[in-house]
Amino acid sequence: MASLDPSPVAVAAPRRAAGTGLVVAYVVAFFALYVALLTPVMSTLALRVSDLSTPEARAGDLALVTGVGAFFAFVANPLAGALSDRTTSRLGMRRPWLLWGVLLGSVGIAVIAFAPNIAVVVVGWAIAQTAFNGTQAALQALLPDQVDETLRARVSGWLGIAQNLAPLAGVGLAALLIAAGTSAEWMLLLPTFLGIAGVLALVAVLRDRRLDAADVEPFRLGRFLAGFWVSPRKHPDFGWAFAGRFLLLFGFALYNSYQVYFLQDRFGMDEPTALGWQLRLMVVQAAVLLLAGSAGGALSDRTGRRKVFVIVSTVLAGAGLLVFAFAGAPAHLYVGAALFGAGLGAYFAVDLALVTDVLPNRETEAAKNMGVFNIANALPQSLAPALAPALLAIGSGGNYTALFLVGALVAVVGAVSTMFIKGAR
Repeated sequence: MASLDPSPVAVAAPRRAAGTGLVVAYVVAFFALYVALLTPVMSTLALRVSDLSTPEARAGDLALVTGVGAFFAFVANPLAGALSDRTTSRLGMRRPWLLWGVLLGSVGIAVIAFAPNIAVVVVGWAIAQTAFNGTQAALQALLPDQVDETLRARVSGWLGIAQNLAPLAGVGLAALLIAAGTSAEWMLLLPTFLGIAGVLALVAVLRDRRLDAADVEPFRLGRFLAGFWVSPRKHPDFGWAFAGRFLLLFGFALYNSYQVYFLQDRFGMDEPTALGWQLRLMVVQAAVLLLAGSAGGALSDRTGRRKVFVIVSTVLAGAGLLVFAFAGAPAHLYVGAALFGAGLGAYFAVDLALVTDVLPNRETEAAKNMGVFNIANALPQSLAPALAPALLAIGSGGNYTALFLVGALVAVVGAVSTMFIKGAR
């Protein structure tokens, strides 16, 4: 790695579509990484915290763990993206970050698996979030690097489907392990092994971009740090896209982090029952998501439209949160899961393509600017758990109605922000 200046002269992104083999490996790696990253977010991290905490303290302890981890994700994603854009390794610009990130992230998950107390869980999740977000930044930069513009929405749709099917696979695996009486450590470790295998398969087939050390300007700290600011005045479309993603995922994070506790507290389920219901809801969500994601990506590429899909999908996701807020019986949750799945499927089918369309300097700073955009993924994971205990404490406590109502409102405001994007249809 020769220099870390934020404005190198990199080789141009390919002008032809990536081959089928690379696209398949790309989608598989995306799926595998998110199995490793999102399975703890959805269930196993909450279960691990429950093992080491008390019923009274577990919500606060989970907020601490996820909040600290999200802060590290917030820092690591744009930083790793900027460094990836400057990497002059013989392995290429993205490949080193794919490798070290998934391997070090796996170490963090292992720390959580064998942690004796909450403090060690905090350390392990900070390591995992830092490293996996380094891999995520490099992975997302491959979309503008390797995929032709005419295919981006379709590939973005497949990536969105992969990302959202990943926690289903992880939670399903965890449920199977619980049913088999396997030790709790394997619920964390097995998804991580899948992550390593998927990313290594992509590394094996990737024809990575190369950056010549002679093309990188000398490192200047001030300019490097300033490069992380993408002015919303100069790039308003990027700013509105950022706001839309941030607000939707903020609403999603309010639900996501506390899903297991919601099932236990509102419906009196024990841990295995709650995990089983979570799996059923995720199956419904994933089935609808698969249909919505496939149709949304194809229609977006065919019509050239992005915004309308993002707006409608965000409203659907908000409607799903409303159903969760007022559900009086577990069966009602199927409706919420279907609406939520339709919203997420259509959203992730198009949003990444929309962002790529309005990405500033995508020829030379794709990973850095995608990393900046990914702050909209990481920051809600930090802010939502910090706000959630206050919302849950409204009234007599355990107020999941307030929690999900706020999530729905925030998601709909995100849809409104997308309407202001002018550089995409």
